[in-house]
Amino acid sequence: MRVKVVQSGHVPEDPDEAWAALEGALAAHSAHADVVVFPELATTPYFGCTGDDRYRRWAEPATGPRVARVARLAARLGVGVVFGFYERGEDARLHNSAVVIDPDGTIVTGVGHDGTPRSSYRKSSIPKSLVGESPVDEKRFFEPGDGVVIFEAFGTKAAVLICYDRTFPEYWLAARAAGAELVFVLVSSMGFREALFVQELQVRALETQVWIVAANRAGFEEIAGATTDYFGLSVVVAPDGRVVAQAPAHRADCVIEAEIDLSEVAATREGFPLGRDRRPTMFQYLARQMQETSA
Repeated sequence: MRVKVVQSGHVPEDPDEAWAALEGALAAHSAHADVVVFPELATTPYFGCTGDDRYRRWAEPATGPRVARVARLAARLGVGVVFGFYERGEDARLHNSAVVIDPDGTIVTGVGHDGTPRSSYRKSSIPKSLVGESPVDEKRFFEPGDGVVIFEAFGTKAAVLICYDRTFPEYWLAARAAGAELVFVLVSSMGFREALFVQELQVRALETQVWIVAANRAGFEEIAGATTDYFGLSVVVAPDGRVVAQAPAHRADCVIEAEIDLSEVAATREGFPLGRDRRPTMFQYLARQMQETSA
């Protein structure tokens, strides 16, 4: 599988311009690729630091005309695409989401851990914290999703995690348990987490023995009178933790490419059999302790 990761920068506030920019970038980078991957909230500026409810108007349905237009473009180009966007669900609840689109233009329906079909992956852990000088409050804008979703696409089983989700090992282990060989990580990250961003993903790859394709926003973006510098460092990591391709820090609008050999997943798991040696009783203990603590 040939992947391209677009480390995009500032996104226009006008929705028509923003979605057109996504389509333009997809067309520009589709050659010699099986799938093109974009960051979290690739069709809007990152507004999680604004506290301004006006940005709720940017939400779009996963089955709406804008996503469908990207799917038609993917079909014309013969390339798959994974991107993050602001979703308005069927119940009008708002989510930080991602869609997976096959090269034939199919918006892939995933399967949640409860067996239900999902038209998108919805970010499951929603942050509210101070990141450097930026007061992130995504709880104001997004309802949490229900956990890992598996998409059968690009000749494999893939999961998607969005930004803060990557912090929680249980999502990674659930993705592997559900059969994922590949995890797309869509990010808009700034601040202190730059120091360990790549290393954290290397450890997650080694622990879970999956391919990781991570796309981060990069460079300066201004919204609501504030400017944020996103650190980039988009990266592709092999199942043994090796960095296969990496983008530079803080530089917007650059693209990295990598060839993914899915057979490395089985080979890595056979040579270093973590699945065999994991102790399920530890998960049972953790579940009991967490239930007692929250009671």
